[in-house]
Amino acid sequence: MRRRRLTMSLRALDDLLNIYNHIAQFNPVAARRLLDDLNAKMAWMADSGVTGVPRAYLPGLRAFPYRNRIIYFVVSDDHLTVMRVLHGHQNITPDDFTESSS
Repeated sequence: MRRRRLTMSLRALDDLLNIYNHIAQFNPVAARRLLDDLNAKMAWMADSGVTGVPRAYLPGLRAFPYRNRIIYFVVSDDHLTVMRVLHGHQNITPDDFTESSS
């Protein structure tokens, strides 16, 4: 299996910043550790060829649960693009996956 390049949408980057900021209010060390862990998991997903579970919100969208978050991504032969990183208990809609909604 060939390695895929990991890319992130602007909304996914914003999600990670919001996750960090929320947790850092209470524990900055824990916030940094979670962010590092999420980033490492996404890099592993790109390297290992994780396929995730299909989701209908966007053509080709897939989901991978990790540490109470859901990593939503689109995968091709050479890229894994993270679209969103949301809490597993969030109610989501197709609007959560449009770049113009950020």
